[in-house]
Amino acid sequence: MPTRLLSRPMLAIAAFVLGSILTMALAGGAYYAYRHATRGGPPPPRPTIFTRPEFSKRVMGKSEDEVIQTVGRPDETTEDRDTRFWHFKNRTRDPLTGEEDTDVQVVLKGGKVAEINY
Repeated sequence: MPTRLLSRPMLAIAAFVLGSILTMALAGGAYYAYRHATRGGPPPPRPTIFTRPEFSKRVMGKSEDEVIQTVGRPDETTEDRDTRFWHFKNRTRDPLTGEEDTDVQVVLKGGKVAEINY
């Protein structure tokens, strides 16, 4: 009669251990894939914070394209007949408090910046 290398209980334990290792590896791989897929890459760079005079110098009297080139795209836009309102969030600093302005409204009339409201 041939001899067995592993008894039935030892074979069951070995199968359980190998199955557990395989399950943990699959779960770890799934977790890694999920985290990698939901991370979305590095956060976008924070826009430059300008002093109010510097911001005004960069945008006053400029066209829409020139404004986008010098200070970036607006965070919000609205329109009213012949006037466009661009809002820039946290892009300038209040000279009195030293804190960032939460919103700067740039008023465009005829395709050029006509007014800035801090």
